[in-house]
Formats: sequence, C-alpha cells, structure tokens
Amino acid sequence: MQISLSFGESQKFELELKDDKVVALCDGAGSTLSSVGEAVDAALTNPPQFPALADATVPGDLIAFAIGRHIPAVDEIIAAILQVVARPEMADRRMAIVLPHDAAKDLEAAVQQMIGERNDVTVERHDPDDRNKLAFIGATKENRPIMINRSLSDADMVVPVGLARLDSSLDYFGPYEAVFPTFTDRETMQRLSAPAFVEQPVLRKRRAGEATEVGHILGVLFGLQVEANGPESISAIRAGAIDQLSTQIQAELAKTWRYQPSKRAALAVVAISGGHYQQTWANFARALAVASAAADDNAAIMICCELSTHPSATMLQLAEHDDLDDQRRRIRRERTTDAVAALQLATTLDRNKIYLLSNLPEAIVDELNMAPVANLEEARKVCEYYDSCTFIAHGQLAEVAVEGEEISSDIDWDQYAL
Repeated sequence: MQISLSFGESQKFELELKDDKVVALCDGAGSTLSSVGEAVDAALTNPPQFPALADATVPGDLIAFAIGRHIPAVDEIIAAILQVVARPEMADRRMAIVLPHDAAKDLEAAVQQMIGERNDVTVERHDPDDRNKLAFIGATKENRPIMINRSLSDADMVVPVGLARLDSSLDYFGPYEAVFPTFTDRETMQRLSAPAFVEQPVLRKRRAGEATEVGHILGVLFGLQVEANGPESISAIRAGAIDQLSTQIQAELAKTWRYQPSKRAALAVVAISGGHYQQTWANFARALAVASAAADDNAAIMICCELSTHPSATMLQLAEHDDLDDQRRRIRRERTTDAVAALQLATTLDRNKIYLLSNLPEAIVDELNMAPVANLEEARKVCEYYDSCTFIAHGQLAEVAVEGEEISSDIDWDQYAL
C-alpha cells in the first residue's frame, strides 16, 4: 500500500508497505468550504431557527464578537463579519472585535487595517492581567467568581466565534470555549489549565460545564461554530443557538475526524499538519493522546511534525528523573502553559516508545527521553521495522477508538443550564 502523510507546512511522508502491515490509514477529511465569506454572510443574515443579526439587535446596541483560538482562516472570517455589519440594516449599531490574548500580532494589525477609518467598530486584544479591562459578572455554582473581558460584559449581544472540536478532545471546553476561559482572568486560565482537568474525565466534564454556565450567565444565545477540514481550512461554518448546535456539530465532526481501526498497531504514526502556529507543544500533546489510542501497550509511536519551540523547564524536568510516577505527581501540581503536554508525554512514555521527527535539535529530543528521527528516510526505516502500523493525518484534530473500545465523550450540557 502506498502511504502519503502530510505534516508541517508542506512536508510529505511517503512510503510503500505491504498491505498486511497497514492496520489503518486515517485520513478522511471532507470537502473544503468554497467561500468563507458566503458562509459567514448566511450565518449572520439567515441563521436556522434564529433571527438575523439585524433583527436580533436594535440601533444603539453594542455587538461584541468573541473570536476563539486556533480558528483556520480567521482573518477571512473577521473580514466577512465586518462586511455584514457595514450594511445599511446594521446602521447605528456599534461593533467590537475581541481577540484572544495570544492572538498573532499580524492578525491584530490586519483587523485594524480592515477597520480603517470606521468609527463604529473597535478591535481589542484581551488582557487577562489588566483588572480595569475585566468585569465581575457573578459566581458559578461552585461559588467561584467569574471575571470576563469588560467589552463582552458591556455588550448588548455577545457572538462567540469558536472552533468546534470533538467533546472528547484533550483540552476542549465545549461550545462556549470562545467565551470562557478564552476571555477570563489569568488566575482562572491557570486554574483551568491544570493537568488534572485534562487527565480525569470527571474533572474535564466539570470544566466544560463551567464554561457553559458562564456562557449562560453572560446571556450568550447565538454563536458561530467553525468546523475545520484541516489545520488551515474549513469545511463548514454553522450558526444558531449554541446549545442546539452542539449535538448536530458533534455528529458531523465524528463523521470526519473519528476513526475506528480494527485493532491496535505495533506502531502508530501521527502527523501534525499546518504552518508555524500549528507546530506547538499543545498539538504535540493532542497527537500523543490520539496515538496512544491507536498503539498497543509497549508498542511505539512516531510523531511527524515541524515543532521547533524549545521546551520549557516543566518539560525538561522530565529528563532529570527516571521515576515517571514521581514526575506525574509533580506535573499535576504545575500551572504552566505546557503542563498538560508534559503530563501527556510522561504518561505516554510509561507505556510506549516515542519517535519524534521535528525541527528540534536531537540533543533536546534525547533529553526528553524520546528517540530523534533525523529525516524521512529514517522515518521509513522505523515503519519497516514494526509488524503493523496505523497512520493518522491531522493528529491535532483527529480521534481514534479501536473497534470495541469506547470513548468517554458524552457531556450532558443541560445539567449546567440555569
């Protein structure tokens, strides 16, 4: 069988293996949306079972678009939003485009340029450390204070624009993720990035439920959900009441991104596709989690990527001690941005050998107790060595569940309704 697996910005891993060695080739991304602009236009002017944006608001209203993280073609989406809100039927309304705190600087500059001299639209990068730009809007059922970006709290209508992912994804907050914790304070972000929330399904559901609760308290009724066809392309943009959209979107995502090989393999090869902004330790962790579900115990995993970011101290401490159980206990107490990736790496190393094809120096890969793969020829030799292989494209978006194995992904969003 001929295998072709894209990774990084433009790399391709190609090889030929005997058919009986290939357990599965998981690369079934659907069609790409023909026009982002037309899809956004339809979502805002003719959404299903919801009034058009012009009918849902009145002159004098402030409409805040909360732009989520990791959205493909996000500049095209924002440009289309600005075109819709510039129409006569939207006259006398004010708009705010609120970007995440870690949005790329070139995206912020591009949006500023799109706005130009318009005085009815502002753009803002969220600052989780500036208390003057945060507002207290209430408390959760667990009596935790809710701090939200002030532009969102002051808005008459908040429209989250979020990336839809499978509920079982490693660090997914659910359909209200584009509001919370994306636009909360630093302390809350750090609390909800604790590895325990990712590692334990019960806590993961609680965290997603908290995001839903905050969305309801803020009064969010309507939103846009972006379905990715890949790390930098879109298959659909759906609009409507977020709670009602969730079930439908999960079913659509499962068709595209959930794979069920017939068995686990001796080697799971996972690609992280996309440019620089996709080559992150967070996506490395997602790819590892996906590969772990496809590989046998004591089998091997190979990640193909263009990761070049030097690992932080939390990651590098894995090299200082051989006791992985002790390392996991330590990491669970961390609140650093890559603690989840460190915990996923420690957990996977306890079960699988990990090969890494990346742009990192071999010495660093060695320090992290992984086996560096120098080039594509070495990657081919690794595949030829093992008796069975499963190949997974777009590992940061995919999900694998071997036939007969269940995924704990069902979240009862209704239990968090006010």
